[in-house]
Amino acid sequence: MDSKQIMLQIGREYPKEGEEKIAHQIAELLQQQMLRLYQNKKQLRQIHPKMNGCVKAEFIIEKNLPEKLKVGIFKEETDFPAWIRFSNGNTKPLPDNKKDLRGFAIKIMNVPGEKILVEGEETINQDFILMNTKNFVAKDVEDFYHVLQVVTMLPLQGPVLQKIPFIFKNASIFLNGAKAKINCNHPFELNYYSTVPYRFGEETMAVKYAVFPSKDNDLTCVQDSCDPDYLRLKMQETLSKNEIIYDFCVQFQTDAEKMPIEDPTVEWDSPFEKVATIRIPTQIFDTPEQREFGEDLSFNVWHSLPEHRPIGNFNRSRKIIYEKMSAFRHQKNMIPTTEPTAGDDFLMTQI
Repeated sequence: MDSKQIMLQIGREYPKEGEEKIAHQIAELLQQQMLRLYQNKKQLRQIHPKMNGCVKAEFIIEKNLPEKLKVGIFKEETDFPAWIRFSNGNTKPLPDNKKDLRGFAIKIMNVPGEKILVEGEETINQDFILMNTKNFVAKDVEDFYHVLQVVTMLPLQGPVLQKIPFIFKNASIFLNGAKAKINCNHPFELNYYSTVPYRFGEETMAVKYAVFPSKDNDLTCVQDSCDPDYLRLKMQETLSKNEIIYDFCVQFQTDAEKMPIEDPTVEWDSPFEKVATIRIPTQIFDTPEQREFGEDLSFNVWHSLPEHRPIGNFNRSRKIIYEKMSAFRHQKNMIPTTEPTAGDDFLMTQI
C-alpha cells in the first residue's frame, strides 16, 4: 500500500507487498557473509558483534505515572532484574577508537503477561534494543536490501559493475550510515535511541524509546584510550567504584505525517517522557564466564508484550531476520537457544 496516496493515521502500519520475501533474502545474504567471515570459527553476531560488556541492572518503573503511561510493563510501580549488553556495531570488529555504531540492548526478566510468540522460543522477558542514533539509515527494507547487496560482497566478487548504480541510487543511505558512526570516549556517556517505532498499548498509540545517562554519573577514569578495547576497560573501572543511572523514556507519535511509522529516517520531534530508571550497580562483569554468556545471549525486539509490539517495515522484517540469524548462529556454534531467568539474589551473584 502506498502511504502517500492516503491520509496517514497515528499508530497505524502500512505494509507493502513483498516485505517477507525481502526479509528472507536479507537473512540469506547475511548468512553467506558470516560463513565467509567466520569459516571454521565461532560465529559472531552479524551486527554489533563486539561486546564492550554485558552487565546486570535494575529496571525500575517510575512511581505516580500518569494514566496514559501505565501501559504494559509500565503498569505497576515495581522493578525488574535485567541484563544490558553494550556493543560496537561494525560487522568486522574494529578498535574502539574508530568511528562505529554503539549499541545498548536490554533484556528485562520476570515480566508477567503473555508475550508475542517467537518461532521456536518461549520467554518471560521483554527486550529493548537501542543505538546511539535517533534515526535509521534507510527509508524502507527494500532500499536497505539493495545496499546490503553491495556492502556484503567481497571486493573482487559479485557483479562489480552493478554496484556502481546501486551506490549512486542509495547514496543517502551510505551517507546516513556514515553519520550514525561516532567516536566514543565511554559507553556510559552516550544517549541511546530505538530509532524505529513500537506500539504503546492501543493501536492508535505509537512511541519510540530512548535512554539518557544521569548527569550525576561519575565516569572519571585513569584508563586511557590507547588500548583497542578501552571501552570495556573503562566500563569495568567505572563499575568497580560507581553505579550508573539512566532515564528510560518514551516519545509519542503526535503527527502521522511529520512522524511516520514506515520511514525511520525521519527524526521525531515530540518530547521524551520518563517512565523508568535503569540502575547499573557496582559489579565485576569482565570475567571469562560472563563474556561467554553475553556472546551467546540473544536479543530480539519481538520478545515483547503485545502492548509494546514492534511496528513499521523494519520491525516486521526484523522478526524474520532476527529469528533466522539467531538460529543460524546458535546452530553453527552448537549451543542451545535459551532465555535467562533471575532469582531474588540476581544482583548479588556472579556467573
